[in-house]
Amino acid sequence: MVLRLLDASGKGSFVQNRTMSAAAEHELESVLGEAFTTNMGGRPVRRDLVRLTNEDPMVVISLPLRDTAGAVSGAMQGVVSLEGLVSRLAEEGGRGMTVDVVDRSGNVLFSSEQTRVGKSAERHPLVAQFLEAPVRLTKTYRDPLRPAQVEVLGSLCPVEDPPWAVVTARDVGVAFAAVRAMAEKTALLAVATGLVAMLAGIIVARRITSPLRHLAAVSTAVAQGDFSRQVPVTSRNELGQLADNFNVMAVEIERTVSSLQEALTENKELLVDSIRALAAAIDAKNPYTSGHSERVGQYAVAIARHCGITGSELQKVEIAALLHDVGKIGIDDAILTKPDALTDAEFAQMRVHTVKGAAIVSPIKRLREMLPGIRSHHENWSGGGYPDGLVGEQIPVVARIIAAADVFDAMTTQRPYQAAMRLDYVFSRMRGMAGTRLDPNVVRAFLEAVKDGDLIPLGQVEVA
Repeated sequence: MVLRLLDASGKGSFVQNRTMSAAAEHELESVLGEAFTTNMGGRPVRRDLVRLTNEDPMVVISLPLRDTAGAVSGAMQGVVSLEGLVSRLAEEGGRGMTVDVVDRSGNVLFSSEQTRVGKSAERHPLVAQFLEAPVRLTKTYRDPLRPAQVEVLGSLCPVEDPPWAVVTARDVGVAFAAVRAMAEKTALLAVATGLVAMLAGIIVARRITSPLRHLAAVSTAVAQGDFSRQVPVTSRNELGQLADNFNVMAVEIERTVSSLQEALTENKELLVDSIRALAAAIDAKNPYTSGHSERVGQYAVAIARHCGITGSELQKVEIAALLHDVGKIGIDDAILTKPDALTDAEFAQMRVHTVKGAAIVSPIKRLREMLPGIRSHHENWSGGGYPDGLVGEQIPVVARIIAAADVFDAMTTQRPYQAAMRLDYVFSRMRGMAGTRLDPNVVRAFLEAVKDGDLIPLGQVEVA
């Protein structure tokens, strides 16, 4: 940072916290000389972005000083390095988020990816809208500045002074799973932007230190997630404008984060509700299996909790369990509803429902993580299951959990070929299957869930 106080002849004292190269010093002296000439004409100078040879971008502010009679008697000039902003953007890039700062011409001024700096972002969907009207936007799109043009979820927040915009983006595949982290990083970006504006104001004079302390306190609160805090606007000068801009920016960031959280919640609820409706429609093809998938989903979640599975992984177990019989939509109704035991040929057709289910779900990108549970829930712990004949740990954990839930529901509900069994007999059978049909650890988790009241039989079972 450079701060100097000049008299009318251009001489005076100055402070400089680090040495620049000779070339950069020469370039900066030229910029400050032009600003001094303008100041002596009574006009202030502010350059929001100055790039010097082998130096980080800088902000230059030069203000005319007047004597008691109102005549210009000198100038106060300040230069602040934007090294902190560049470093912060580089950190964001390391966390999987792309952050760009663009001007009103659509050029990338700063970015978490240095290869994007200096490029035109006019074809960027958010920037194109910003060039027409500087409004807040959030949408999914394909990033034209990335070689593969991957699909991302991005947000643009305009900054009135300087007239730039901050664009944040993350791959759609991880954006919804990381909305909290995204909110924290957006808040940190807001703090970084506020700090740049604060540094520009610090150089004006000591008389503004008190308002700056207010701004620092509020920016810290915003960084910690308290978007309700506002900076007091006590003047109409540059600092007052800075405080007002910061307040607007904090409000816009809060709206963006809230909108993303609401969209994520609605998206998840819609996905699960749609899957439940599909599972119910498949189960309804046979009156004896009505509600089967919903019950297996609830049993599987209870067992998974006692296997130590939590958070988003627990929802994956639930969705995979709801969809475990989706392949039956491709099985002949005569086989599904047959009241007698199936022939070998009919059973061979029935076995294909696991493969068909995986084929149905595989084109849906957001459901690909559920494929192991759908395809492998009829594999046996000791081998001999279908469709792949997997053994032991080769079987995905989610498939082992669904297998236990599926077997339990089959034994505790009325079927045309089998009456619902007594609970004590069912528990004995489940223990007997440990190590052959079922994973012993999953059976242990099942029994613990029953004991703790987390798993309650929902079929037409005899309790005693």
